[in-house]
Amino acid sequence: MDPFYSPGMDWIGFTATATAHLVDGCLRGRPAAERVARHNERFRLSYTRWFDAIYRDKYYYMGDHELMTLSFRLDLGLYYLGVVSRPFQRGESALEIPAFAGEGSGVAARLLALYNRRLAAIARRRLAVGTWGRKNTGRYFPFMSYQLDRRLPWRVLWALLLWGKLELTEGWRTWFTAPALDARPRSVPTLAPLSPAP
Repeated sequence: MDPFYSPGMDWIGFTATATAHLVDGCLRGRPAAERVARHNERFRLSYTRWFDAIYRDKYYYMGDHELMTLSFRLDLGLYYLGVVSRPFQRGESALEIPAFAGEGSGVAARLLALYNRRLAAIARRRLAVGTWGRKNTGRYFPFMSYQLDRRLPWRVLWALLLWGKLELTEGWRTWFTAPALDARPRSVPTLAPLSPAP
């Protein structure tokens, strides 16, 4: 994972809780092979969706103040709405299923991947025409962090509207163009699955 957006302690929480739940179930006589397979699939799905949603091609726009600020607002706001809020709503059991691997989380992962892909396309165009970072000079982003309150959905909606405005004013130029061959994303490496103990 990228240290810029490292989920750090969140992932430790998901991994430790899910693994402890897995081991506890196996020690209580529940079928290990089935539970290990489900555990592996959830984490594989989580890592793949996480990579596609947050990390893929982000370095194209990292450093462009306008694009990165918008991405940061959306990434963090949707992370609060979809990941951080779960343990507060459902309790500790929410940590047994990693981010983007739970029921219905595919929609959120696809939304994040969509705007990430779009911001990368806009950044590639800016790089090609020499406008990348055009609004960087003298910029400061005084961000008040998100909180789990009634303002959170409105702040995320505002960021989505800003993205929509960017698409209508600039992004449309990239809607029907494919990235250059050397700019195409690479696949996520396949990890060896965890095997149940004999």
